[in-house]
Amino acid sequence: MGPALPQLPFGFGDLEPAMSRDTLSFHFARHHLDHFARSCALAQRAGLGQLALDELVLAAGRTPRLRTLYRHASEAWNHACFWRSMRAGGGGTARGAVGDILRRRFGTHERFVRRFHGAAATVFGNGWLWLTWKGDRMRIVATTAGDTPLTRGHLVLLAVDLWEHAYYLDHQNRRGAFLRTFLGELVDWDGANRILESHGAGAR
Repeated sequence: MGPALPQLPFGFGDLEPAMSRDTLSFHFARHHLDHFARSCALAQRAGLGQLALDELVLAAGRTPRLRTLYRHASEAWNHACFWRSMRAGGGGTARGAVGDILRRRFGTHERFVRRFHGAAATVFGNGWLWLTWKGDRMRIVATTAGDTPLTRGHLVLLAVDLWEHAYYLDHQNRRGAFLRTFLGELVDWDGANRILESHGAGAR
């Protein structure tokens, strides 16, 4: 069947003013769709064109000669996680099961926020920041370039793109300002709760 064509879960202007129409349209059309198209072309050449995108990431990640395919496929998959991590009118203190687990794990929401910012600061250059579930624990994970925790068996609850194109038009080079906006105005905690619940994770 092959990878499904990427779709945004909202319109280009729906996240304004937290994320501008220009940032979202440029990011989706010039970066996400480009990685998707390149990964599909490379997958066809490798005889893997029938795989879904997550399957393609896992297959290419295990094969050194498919490193270029892995890079484009993982970036396409990562971006899909990023879009579903946001919603119009989002942000604020974590709630539901995710909020309860974060408070047990970090003590308070504010301490989680500090740890989240701290993890982002460890990424020198481009990369991604994740909130994941693996085993019986919620984790903050940072990856460099296009790497993804999917290949290490993590369930992704939230993803934040730390490549500069994700925030330069709105925040210039101020990654911290972008993260504050993401957590304060964009993050979709309800979506993270649905993912956690649908996989039966986080239950006491």
